[in-house]
Amino acid sequence: MNTRKNTEEQDRGPERQQKRRFRLSGLIYHNSFVLACSFIAALVGWFITAAGSSDLNRTVYDVPIEFTLSPEAQADGLRVWGSSYQTVDIEVSGSNMITSKLSAEDFEVTAALNPTSTKLTGNTTQKASAQVRVAKKSTYSDYEVVSMSPEEITLEYDRYKEVALNVEPQISFTVGTGFYPGTPVLSEEKVTISGPESSVNKISRAAVVYNIDSPLRENEELTCPVRLYDQDGLEVTDTAGMYLTMDVDTVQVTVPVYPKKTVPVVVTLAHRPAQFSDSRITVEPESIDLAGSAEALGSVSEIRMDNVMDFAELDLSHGTVTRSFEIPIPQNTRDITNTGTNTISQVTVTINLNGYRQQTVTVPEDNIQVINGPTGELAALPIAKTLDVAVAGPEAHVNKLTGDSVMVQVDMSNVTASSGSVDVPVTVSIPGSAGEACWVIGSYTMAVTIGSAQEAIAQNEPAPKNFSGGLAATPPSD
Repeated sequence: MNTRKNTEEQDRGPERQQKRRFRLSGLIYHNSFVLACSFIAALVGWFITAAGSSDLNRTVYDVPIEFTLSPEAQADGLRVWGSSYQTVDIEVSGSNMITSKLSAEDFEVTAALNPTSTKLTGNTTQKASAQVRVAKKSTYSDYEVVSMSPEEITLEYDRYKEVALNVEPQISFTVGTGFYPGTPVLSEEKVTISGPESSVNKISRAAVVYNIDSPLRENEELTCPVRLYDQDGLEVTDTAGMYLTMDVDTVQVTVPVYPKKTVPVVVTLAHRPAQFSDSRITVEPESIDLAGSAEALGSVSEIRMDNVMDFAELDLSHGTVTRSFEIPIPQNTRDITNTGTNTISQVTVTINLNGYRQQTVTVPEDNIQVINGPTGELAALPIAKTLDVAVAGPEAHVNKLTGDSVMVQVDMSNVTASSGSVDVPVTVSIPGSAGEACWVIGSYTMAVTIGSAQEAIAQNEPAPKNFSGGLAATPPSD
């Protein structure tokens, strides 16, 4: 029986579902249902429109302030350097459809510097209160500015100033053995500091500071910030708070390191007798230290003085003769020889002549020789028969010298042969063992007559001896 009942219900199921679909379709097209839906939609739209057009307050945040100057402040060269506020918050009221579109770009906010006095103390920036004003600058105008926060701000002002300072290198470093520390080289030697006059006036100097712990054996490259210091030597760290700017923030520093070499100083001594002791000659310094590239130093073995210390020019009257000469420094090297804080740039040569004396002797005619004289029919003869010569040496040796100990040569090599008289430089020497201890003081010339042999004989009777080398001779008889 139950089975039959279930079968009947199953047979009626599709029929019921068809009736339900039919009823829902009919409801959609029923006028009352459509009217009710329209009313609900209109009500929702009204609420949305009413909500969108209502007057609601809204705040626009972080609107920037533009700072202006009164004519008096402009004329006195004042500038605004800082402010207690840089932006304001603006509360507006109006249609939500308009106020919701407003942003900071839709407002012009200004604060004018108009101090009661433009007199400045010069010690710090001055402060003045300023009212904040707002103006609309957008196409949206159907709204009201309700309030602004803050309405008053404090301005910091001062005149503008800039100053250029040398950048001092304060690089602490050492070099290894056999090397010399050069002076650090900066990529920028000056820094320009600008800002409020009162802040710039507090800066005394600028420097780059760095400490290298390990000894250097080659050049070192560094990047160092520029540091500022006040009059008390204290570093100024809050440059931003003082509204200071620098055109150079960092500097490239090259720390040069050079190889060094010690080389002897050599002095050339002219006309020095062989027996003159080295102990009587002092050269100070005996050597100097040079710094330079390895290539430059490799070609230097000594420093030879350009000047000659000539014994023929010494004055024996004071017992000791001292001369100083500039040291010639080889190219691409540097003299680093120091005595205390001074660099040695000269060499001093001292010659001890105590126990030495000089005297004058007369060289006889037999000891005066003309060499390289003219040939052929011309002859050259000294006009004077003798020559007075100053000689010097140990007192015991000089006392024994006479004119016969001295030889004079008149060299005509550089004289153009022509008739007449001419002054010719002569070479004076002390031959033999006496010349190993003594020397000739001064330089000498002799007047020489050039002419035919007969004329020479006639002017220089009696006839001179016939020396080799073009000396005048007695002409042969017919």
